Amino acid sequence: MPGLGHKSELRFGKETTFGGGATPTHKLEIVRANFPPDVGVLQDQALYNGVSRRGLYQGGFLVRGTFVVRMNYDGMLELFRGIWGSGVSAVVGGETIVRDHTMKEASTLPSYEIQAGTGAVPTGRSCRLQGAKFVNAKIAGTAGQGVDAMLQAEVTVLAKDMTSDFTPTGSAAFPAILPVLYHQASGATGVVDDGTADSGVRVRQFEVTLEQPHTEDRFYMGSVNIDEPLRSDFLTARWRLVQEFQTKTQYDAARAFTVGSPRLVFAHPTTIGTGSKREFELRSNQANIVEWGAPVEGFGVILSTVQFEAFQDPTDVTALLARFRNLEAAIV
Repeated sequence: MPGLGHKSELRFGKETTFGGGATPTHKLEIVRANFPPDVGVLQDQALYNGVSRRGLYQGGFLVRGTFVVRMNYDGMLELFRGIWGSGVSAVVGGETIVRDHTMKEASTLPSYEIQAGTGAVPTGRSCRLQGAKFVNAKIAGTAGQGVDAMLQAEVTVLAKDMTSDFTPTGSAAFPAILPVLYHQASGATGVVDDGTADSGVRVRQFEVTLEQPHTEDRFYMGSVNIDEPLRSDFLTARWRLVQEFQTKTQYDAARAFTVGSPRLVFAHPTTIGTGSKREFELRSNQANIVEWGAPVEGFGVILSTVQFEAFQDPTDVTALLARFRNLEAAIV
């Protein structure tokens, strides 16, 4: 029986020490996943009066891959803490069981063990990634009726090693199915802020990316695998918004290099606690427009595309902030 995609899943748990492994504490349904190995090959350079090489030898080994998950109001806290680096939780004012969980940038990203069930090959087994870091992420959504109308998160993984034929551990369960939908950026707590003070904006599509360069060359004598990947450059947080061209405010802000504050807040319609809603928020309080355009391409509605690049906000103490409001326990 070949591997079948619908039998795949993702389990992960935070490691205490890099590469030391961990029992998975979280489990997510995946949309796509790919964890190809980066196999180093050492080619024999010796000359011996022949035209084929004397041999090929093993070089350094690491894993660089990606996975895509449905954005969900519940069950995402550990994943986002891993992406941002740090997370704190606080009870919402006036509530007793509703918490805000806020993710911010940190000097070092935590590492994880990932157990990736890939099509049930072999049956009941998983691939085990150790020393895995979530180095890049893209959260995106598109208004309308396509599959992108349900927000998704694409995560880039850099891992020390991956072994196959591993028996999954732990008893983590899938979270309740509470997807974040594009039209939930409305109502009393929903927010669509295109980085200006304009009201009534019509954002058709968004992508928020967080790129965090890490070393991939920390090989050392006596080890095939890399040592812990560490930051090798500043992180980059960007917003890309496609919207109906209604005002010239963004162009004027780009020309004047005016600081903007793009923000999105999605709220689930059901009530939790005494009167709150589940929420998912992304915001950058300090960001400048680095690209803008509103090309005329035909008879119909003109769409503008803007890209903001964010920098550290002294109040949020991060360039890009993510926040979940739900009933989950505090991050520890």
